[in-house]
Amino acid sequence: MYYDSNSEPTQPIAQESDSSPQTMPTSENLGRWWGPAIPPPPPPPPRRRTAQAAIAVLVVVLAAIAGLAFFVIRHGFGRSVGIIIATATVTLAPTALPTTPVLVTAVPTPSATASAVVTVTPTLVAKVDNYIAHLSIQQQVGELLMVAVYANQYTADLHQAMTQWKIGNAIIFTNYNGGPTEPATSGGLRQLTDALQSDAGGSLLIATDEEGGSVDRLAPYNGPSPSPSALAATGNPQNAYNQAAVDAQRLKDAGINVDFAPLADVYQGGGIDPTRTFGTNVGVVTTYAGEFLDGLQQNGVAGTLKHWPGIGAAAINPDYGLPTINASQQQMNAIDFAPFRNLLPRHPDLIMVTHVIVRAYDALAPASLSPILVQQVLRGQLGYGGVVVTDAMVATAIQQYMAGQGYSNPTEGIAEASIRAILAGDDIVECPIAQDQLSAVVQAMTQAVQSGRITPDRLQESLQRIILLKVQLGLIVLP
Repeated sequence: MYYDSNSEPTQPIAQESDSSPQTMPTSENLGRWWGPAIPPPPPPPPRRRTAQAAIAVLVVVLAAIAGLAFFVIRHGFGRSVGIIIATATVTLAPTALPTTPVLVTAVPTPSATASAVVTVTPTLVAKVDNYIAHLSIQQQVGELLMVAVYANQYTADLHQAMTQWKIGNAIIFTNYNGGPTEPATSGGLRQLTDALQSDAGGSLLIATDEEGGSVDRLAPYNGPSPSPSALAATGNPQNAYNQAAVDAQRLKDAGINVDFAPLADVYQGGGIDPTRTFGTNVGVVTTYAGEFLDGLQQNGVAGTLKHWPGIGAAAINPDYGLPTINASQQQMNAIDFAPFRNLLPRHPDLIMVTHVIVRAYDALAPASLSPILVQQVLRGQLGYGGVVVTDAMVATAIQQYMAGQGYSNPTEGIAEASIRAILAGDDIVECPIAQDQLSAVVQAMTQAVQSGRITPDRLQESLQRIILLKVQLGLIVLP
């Protein structure tokens, strides 16, 4: 469905309440406003109601009498961990791969070992700042970058990215643009991620897109997984949690600690594959995306809500063109922003911002390069304080936009867009696969930091968020 933007409001809307007056963000009043880092919202209340808790206690007592207390405790309380990230023990499918998606029906049981809750205190912030202060400029720039890996083994190009350019994050593509599966085996995939971590000192965020369905990076190794739409069609949100928990174990087995999933997009007849979404209803999308997010993060893998600010109504996927959304601010707030806003109390570790122009907020730049949509709306109004990562900067949408900005050379355009992404408030830039384009991004970003175009304060904000996430995942241990 497409929206008529003739009746746009005069104030930006990004919260359900409009009790606080807002100033319409424009290119005139925006300047280079970056704003202070916004702390994450307080933890959500326990998911069980008081009455339910009382019943649960009674059940436990009865089960203990029957000799079943151990089972009941683990099954009843395993999902009330909140934001604690636990390590899961999961029984995987047999080695013979199924030819159709298998819906997970058994709840993976978290092990007794769980990582400690990371509470952001002044002492922790001081330790993070001290850690950052001991990084070289190259290492600091590298933390803002994510190298795209499509290779069947560790290569000289990857070695250069890790050791010379000090890139601090990676995304794994087991298949890319119809190419062959790389690596060919699960063992080869683990060898590749281990080699990346070895050269990086073990502190890499390593991501992939494990959504299930048409975007299923682990399918060559574990068989196909159900799509988001198939999970929602079961009518049981528990299935989304179960599948994500199994995915988390498989990702960890592969040496991957970040999943670029779930989608929080509400499908509205746009160009994105509808099976990648959980549906057309805000409530359904919120419920199933939330369960999937919990299934990842409660089992030791960072989850990612995408694609901010929502592309359910975009006429084309940003991978293939630059979409423009003409919805009003009220419509964006009521539909596209709603799942993101609703899921912030679950503390998503990352949010991915994509390349779509939303005219009602910023008609001059795609969301990934827009301080209005990242700093003012996502951080300032919705209150998100976690890591923001860009969608792939090699996407056609970025290349088309930068060509319109006068960059006829795609390599130069991607490099400049990467700087603009950081200036907009993004924390991590998903870099191109091609080594010459990656090199251009590294050089441009380094120069932007050294010249002060990316200010020390702006750099520090992103580094704090990234390092805190790595501490939470156990990738960095602070003294």
